[in-house]
Amino acid sequence: MNLQSHLSRVMSKGRDFVPQIDGLRCLAITAVLAYHVRATIVWHYGVPFDNPVVADGMANWVFGAGCKGVEFFFAISGFILCLPFARQHLGQSEPVQLKAYYLRRLTRLEPPYLIQLAIFSFVACLVFRHEPAHPELYQQPDWLARLLQHFGASLFYGSGLVYHAYPTLNVVLWSLEIEVQFYLLAPLLARVFRLTSAPARRLTIIGLMLLPAAVAPLLPAWAWLDWTLLGKLPFFMAGFLFGELYLGGHMNPKGRNHFWDFLFIAIVVFIVWSGRFGLDYPFLPWLAVFILTAAFRGKFLHWLLGQRLLTIIGGMCYTIYMYHWLLISGLYHVTKKISTHIYGLDLVLQFAVLSVIVLTLCSVLFVLFERPFMQRDWPQKFWNWLTR
Repeated sequence: MNLQSHLSRVMSKGRDFVPQIDGLRCLAITAVLAYHVRATIVWHYGVPFDNPVVADGMANWVFGAGCKGVEFFFAISGFILCLPFARQHLGQSEPVQLKAYYLRRLTRLEPPYLIQLAIFSFVACLVFRHEPAHPELYQQPDWLARLLQHFGASLFYGSGLVYHAYPTLNVVLWSLEIEVQFYLLAPLLARVFRLTSAPARRLTIIGLMLLPAAVAPLLPAWAWLDWTLLGKLPFFMAGFLFGELYLGGHMNPKGRNHFWDFLFIAIVVFIVWSGRFGLDYPFLPWLAVFILTAAFRGKFLHWLLGQRLLTIIGGMCYTIYMYHWLLISGLYHVTKKISTHIYGLDLVLQFAVLSVIVLTLCSVLFVLFERPFMQRDWPQKFWNWLTR
């Protein structure tokens, strides 16, 4: 088995491999890496984000827009998870067994997540406690009890619901908490595809995309939008809307042209530009639909996203996402030696160096802690090994 095979995702029997989706995942995780490289550099510079030293400049705007990669992951999840249920309700496939659906989520995603929590807890005891980033947690006599409390909250994907704050052990886990809420409710939300009229389905999905903005004034606290699925529902429903178009035959290969390639570039430029003024967020779910469409309708983009390197990196995005923040924070203590003290140049240099190292290390972590659990029958194999 060659290196590419070791690093490629394991596909479940009966599931279609859509390389463009993994290519989009690669772009999304690259954007998130860029954003957190920027956050690390700014923190070590010791200046706030809105300081004139760092606020101006094309590099800062581009790297700052990287945080939108998380919301784009939500849209991809919405598309991927809606497909089997939509096909079922539209009479295009056999019914989805809910027991198998939830069991697959549990056996596929939980083991890598639990291993990551254990590693971060170990690092917290050995490293974080001596270089405290959270004084309220690590500089108190009861630090261990507090650590276990936050571990328990993250264990059940509840840090946002319990503390109304980012998870202490691993700050990036907040989005996985939202993802899990979506996994639980996806079968219910996908019942929208039971509507026999395509216009009715699309209008209902659009209504769900507009729901958070409609109910926000009625909610007693913004925490309901910040830390629950409700606040990010428009992005997941953007995936549903694209799924409706995808299954409706609107992604015909004969329709590929360079218009969608240029539209994709224009959307990226708009996101970078409008993000400077806080004007991007209301448009992002709708732009996600166009980006997903461009991945299938763009002539060059379709080819690019299907390239093997991009699909391999996209297939490892779960591992990369869970570990990248810790790796960037730790590695910067070494890579800062090449700092030029020119902010824009440092962003580019550090991203070029750190991204290569992070992807290399995460490849090893993927092979060790995620890829084995992609095999659907791993629980049975493990049980057979225990009882041999």
